[in-house]
Amino acid sequence: MTGRCAACGYGPQWHEFGTQKCPPETADKNGRRGKWRDAPPVDTADFRTIMRRDAERRAADYAAARAVYVPEVVPPPQVPARSPRGPEELAGYAGRQAIGLGRKAVAAGWRVTPHYWRAHDGTEGCAIKMSRGDLFAVALWTRKPGKQGGKSGWEADIAYGVRRGDAPVKLSHTQLEGVITA
Repeated sequence: MTGRCAACGYGPQWHEFGTQKCPPETADKNGRRGKWRDAPPVDTADFRTIMRRDAERRAADYAAARAVYVPEVVPPPQVPARSPRGPEELAGYAGRQAIGLGRKAVAAGWRVTPHYWRAHDGTEGCAIKMSRGDLFAVALWTRKPGKQGGKSGWEADIAYGVRRGDAPVKLSHTQLEGVITA
């Protein structure tokens, strides 16, 4: 067996003869722990080679930092964000999801506005924006491409809540429902 013990760093000859044992807090019942590791390969480069490698790496980093930024081209959405035109454009399976959360928010005195969009790749999304006094919240749902026209297939995505002047807080939809009904 070659290499060194992962826990104590000693070679196998010390463990086999029982003269060296791993620290008791990390050892097994025989005083040994860890896997045997082979030593990493030794870099045999001389000083000049190491310095040249380091300079080349720094020059490449500098060139990358000075390169002209070319933003990623994102195609326009198939349907820009707008109010939904029908029940199939809003997550509302069995009266839950966006429709259910929106109804609960309206019943609790929140102002609710629904939104629908479809990205360039066909992925659909819907959101409900809610506000009451200095509290604001948004909940999002997504649906994979090819499922449009039906009422099912929506998945809860993310929700945020914020008090005017504070940073937004990421919430689950269940937590957001608790905030709304409280």
